[in-house]
Amino acid sequence: MSYIQNNLQAGEEIKYKADIHWYIFAYPVILLLLSVFFSSAQTGFFHYVSLFLLLSGLFQLIKRILLKMGTEYVVTNKKVILKSGILSRDALELVLNKCEGIRINQSLMGRMLGFGSIVVTTGGVTNKFDFITNPIKFRNEINAQIQ
Repeated sequence: MSYIQNNLQAGEEIKYKADIHWYIFAYPVILLLLSVFFSSAQTGFFHYVSLFLLLSGLFQLIKRILLKMGTEYVVTNKKVILKSGILSRDALELVLNKCEGIRINQSLMGRMLGFGSIVVTTGGVTNKFDFITNPIKFRNEINAQIQ
C-alpha cells in the first residue's frame, strides 16, 4: 500500500493522482544511443567517450526510474500531497484552503507532449511539482476541491 493511502485522514479521499511524464527518460536514452554510436568507432578516444556516455546514461536511467517509482502527486478533498523518495522520504502536504495561487509552467516541448510543472503558493512559500502529466487537469482538480 502506498504512503498516501496509509496517511489519509478520516473522511479524506483521493480525487486525482498525477503521474510523472515519460519524457524524464529522454535524456538517458539519448546518452545511451550516443554511446552506441561512438562505440562503433575503432579509435581509443571514441572508445572512452562511448564508455563515459554509457555509464552516464545508465546512471541517469536508474536515477529517473527510482524517481518515477518513488514519486506521488495527489489531490485529495482536503489537501495536495507530494511524496518523493524510496529509501529516504520527503513528503509535503499543502492544505487546500491555504493555497493562494497556482501557476502552470510548460515549455514548447511540454505543451506538445502534455507535461509541465505546477507551482503552488501557500503563505508566501512556493512549491514546485515537476514533469506532471496533464498539468492543466491537475490544476483544475485543485481548483475544484478548493471551491
